[in-house]
Amino acid sequence: MKQTVKNFNNLIKKTIFKLENKTNNKFQVSTFNKYVIAVISILFIYIFYLLIPLLYDKNWLQNKITEKLKDEFNISLTNTSDISYRILPSPHFSIKNSTISSAKFGIINIYINQNNFFNKNNLKVDEVIIHEANFYLLKGDFKELSTNTKNRFSNKKIKIKNSSIFLKNNLSEITSIIKVSNAVLLFDENKLLNLLNLKGKVFNIPFRLNYQQALNSKNKKRIEIEANNIRLKIINESFKLGKNLTTGTNSISVLNSTINTKFNALDQIITFESNNSRVRNHKIDYNGRLAVNPFDLDLKIDLENYKISNLFISNSIINEFIKSGLLFNENISIKALININSKTRDEIFHDANIKLNIINGKINFDNSIFISDHIGLLKISNSALFLKNNKLTLASNLSIDIKNIDKLFSFLNTGKKSRKDIKNIKLNIIYDFVSNQIEFNDIKIDDNEVSDQFQNTVEGLTNNNFNNPNKSRRLLNELINLYEG
Repeated sequence: MKQTVKNFNNLIKKTIFKLENKTNNKFQVSTFNKYVIAVISILFIYIFYLLIPLLYDKNWLQNKITEKLKDEFNISLTNTSDISYRILPSPHFSIKNSTISSAKFGIINIYINQNNFFNKNNLKVDEVIIHEANFYLLKGDFKELSTNTKNRFSNKKIKIKNSSIFLKNNLSEITSIIKVSNAVLLFDENKLLNLLNLKGKVFNIPFRLNYQQALNSKNKKRIEIEANNIRLKIINESFKLGKNLTTGTNSISVLNSTINTKFNALDQIITFESNNSRVRNHKIDYNGRLAVNPFDLDLKIDLENYKISNLFISNSIINEFIKSGLLFNENISIKALININSKTRDEIFHDANIKLNIINGKINFDNSIFISDHIGLLKISNSALFLKNNKLTLASNLSIDIKNIDKLFSFLNTGKKSRKDIKNIKLNIIYDFVSNQIEFNDIKIDDNEVSDQFQNTVEGLTNNNFNNPNKSRRLLNELINLYEG
C-alpha cells in the first residue's frame, strides 16, 4: 500500500511538471496546491480500495467467512445469508441473525485486515465482535470447557457486547440469566493461558469476572469475581491432580469478613474445610459437602466469641447476604448447622444452635435453639423468611422454656413482689430486619391466655431495640408486673 501511494505521488508530480513546461509558465501551480491535489487523490483511491470487497462473490464470501471463523475462532456459524460490508469504523463484514448450536447472534461483526484486498483468497480476520447474542448453556458445557485442556481460545480477540447467557439444567429449564455488557476472550500464546474478562449482571447484581486457564497437564485455573454493590470478592484457584480429582483454595471477602477454604472436588461432589477464616474479627471453623448438580449443600459452622445479638443487626453479614436474593432460588437446597458461643456475659443469649434450611427457594430456621444462662431455652418452629421489596422479614413461633426462674429474675433485677412462677412462654413474632421492628401475637404463658392490658403493652414494643440489655430488662419487668399469674 505504501509503495502504491509513493508511485501515485510521483505520477502526480511528473504530470504537473509536464503541464508547467507545456504552458511555458503561463499556468502556475503552487506547492501547497500540489499536495492538496495529491492528498485528495490518495483519499479517493484509498476509499475505492476499501470498497473492493463489495465486488466479492456473495456465495464465495459466505463460505470463506464461515471457514475462517471455524478455523481461527472455533465458531461454527450457520445462517449467514444476511451479510453486508461496512468500511466504518474499520472495514468489516456484518452478519445478522446468525446461529451456532448453543447461541443466536443479533449481529456479528468480522473485522478484516486491509493489507491486500486485491487478493481475496488471502482474506485475513483480525477480530470478531458479537452484539445482542443469546447463549444457552448447560452445566455440562462449563465442565467440558474446564476439563478439556485442548479447548483453547483464539489468539485473536472475540468481544461480546450487550448479550445474555441463559444457564439451563438437564431438563433444559432456565435456572439463571447472566446479562453481559462487555466480554473479551483471548488465548495468550506467550503464557499459554485462556483469558476471559467479563462485565455483567446476575440476579440484578453487577459484577466483574476474570478467568485464566493454563492449557497444560495441571490445568491450573484462576477465577476472580468482584461485586462492589454487596462488597463481595471471590478468588478461586484450582489444580488438576487426576482424571476426576481437583484440589484448590477459595477466598471470599464480604463486608469485613474473609472466608478462606481448602477443597477437593471428585466428579460432582466437593468436600471443603475452613483455612484461617474470620467473620468480623471472630474466628470461624466450618466443613461441609456440596453436590453441584443439583445444588445441594450440607454445612456445619462453629463460631467462637461472637455476639449473638449481631445476627439481628440490619447490616450484619448474614442479613446482607440474604437480602442479596441469592438464596431465594428454587434450584438451591441447603442444610446448615451454625453453632455459636458468645463469651459476652451481658447478652441475653450465650449459645445458639441455628439450623438453616433452604428448599426450593423457601427458607426456615425450624428447630433452632438459643440458650441463655439466665433464662433457659428458646426454640423456633413454623418459621419462614421472606424477602420482598428489599424488606427482609421473619415470621416464626417461639417457645421459651425457663429452667431457673430465680436466676431469670436476678438477671432482670425484678422486685420480689412482682415475681411469679413462670415455666413456659409461647408466642408468634413477625420481625423486620431492616427497621428492627417486631410484632408479637398469640402470647401464652404456661398455656394461659394473657390479659388485654398485657397484649396492648406488648403491641407498644414494636420499636424496641432488643440489642439494648437495659431497655429489655425494664420492658420485661413491666410485662411481668402485668401478668396475673
